[in-house]
Amino acid sequence: MSQKEIDELIKLAQDQIKNGVTKEEALETFIGAGILNEQGQFTELYKNLDAIITLKK
Repeated sequence: MSQKEIDELIKLAQDQIKNGVTKEEALETFIGAGILNEQGQFTELYKNLDAIITLKK
């Protein structure tokens, strides 16, 4: 996954929250897409995002 794709996912999540989507609904979207597991952690295919998200905080 490229940095551009990661940034687009982050922006999508931020836009959804701004438009009245709850945090829980946003998390459900990522879980449904297989990006996060039920505990809110990145799934195996997306483990590399954890380091990137940590850098952006």
